[in-house]
Amino acid sequence: MLKKLILTLTLGVGTAFAGPAEELQQRLSGYESARAQFSQFALSSDGDHAEESSGYFYVARPNRFRWVTEQPFVQEIVSDGESIWIYDPDLEQVTRKPVDAQGNSAPALILNGQISELEQQFSITRIEDSDPGVALFELQSLAPEQSTFARIRLLFEQKQLTELSMEDSLGQRSMLVLHDLVYNPQLPEDAFSFTPPAGTDLIEDLGF
Repeated sequence: MLKKLILTLTLGVGTAFAGPAEELQQRLSGYESARAQFSQFALSSDGDHAEESSGYFYVARPNRFRWVTEQPFVQEIVSDGESIWIYDPDLEQVTRKPVDAQGNSAPALILNGQISELEQQFSITRIEDSDPGVALFELQSLAPEQSTFARIRLLFEQKQLTELSMEDSLGQRSMLVLHDLVYNPQLPEDAFSFTPPAGTDLIEDLGF
């Protein structure tokens, strides 16, 4: 799911930080592209897995990505840096909208490492853990009644993001688990290009 998409990066050992925002900035710096497999769960109020989807993604800065859901239904979301394409094969439908339409959404800011902008919307804290190989960050919305996400948690293990959880303003939660995350991989030449298949309906969303 595009709007819940979040990527991060490695952190140099032994670095001193002024605060959690600076540390998170370091974890979001130093890479130009990434790829990974993912599993995504919607969580019920008691924490059980209510829904599950899986697939893979590629990402490259700035603002380029391909997010492919393979199960239980196929969907592709592709950004070429100018337009975002959302393709639903079952519906034979493609929606296109400008990249700017995502505005200052939290996933977009995190994806591009824009921590100073993120701090205008969220308080950023580091939750301490006794395991030195684990780092957990929590982002709490400064205006939860106006924000898509009331809380976001990013979990790093051995300097890589392994899980993130998101809670919206209605208390609905979801979790994204990453597998086989690789930074600066060799990506296909057409990784971020998209051409609507013949016979597919194209819907233009100008984001107004």
